[in-house]
Amino acid sequence: MYSTDKDTASTKINTLIAKNQCYELLYHSESNRLYLTIKGFWKSMDAVPELLSDVRKALQLVNPAFTLLADYGAMITHPQRLNKLHVEVQRQIKEAGLARAATIVPTDRIATLQLDEIISQSQTPFSRFDSYEEADAWLDNVY
Repeated sequence: MYSTDKDTASTKINTLIAKNQCYELLYHSESNRLYLTIKGFWKSMDAVPELLSDVRKALQLVNPAFTLLADYGAMITHPQRLNKLHVEVQRQIKEAGLARAATIVPTDRIATLQLDEIISQSQTPFSRFDSYEEADAWLDNVY
């Protein structure tokens, strides 16, 4: 089943907002959870021109007190100029009524340090995990 929005594919529970070589954004309605996966290296803003627009689409679907699983495991260190974009994404998500957030830390050590700085700047309270399964289970058991 597909929604009328050509950019959003939907099933009864999952709504795929965006999927490309740089990121994936999915909303799971049953758990009221956003899933954001950051992939690889982004050279510049040109690599992700629709990211903020896609985040806004996703935030139209969530209900208050939603949760977020942000998977940065495959992130490779991005140029510093992209930190502002990551901070803005986290800020918008937090301000939309985020209740809890879990993050999967990058395997790239420098990317982990970069993520630490982004989280510090956005002041989004993330709990950190090494695997998707751990993070998802923690979010399931929070409430």
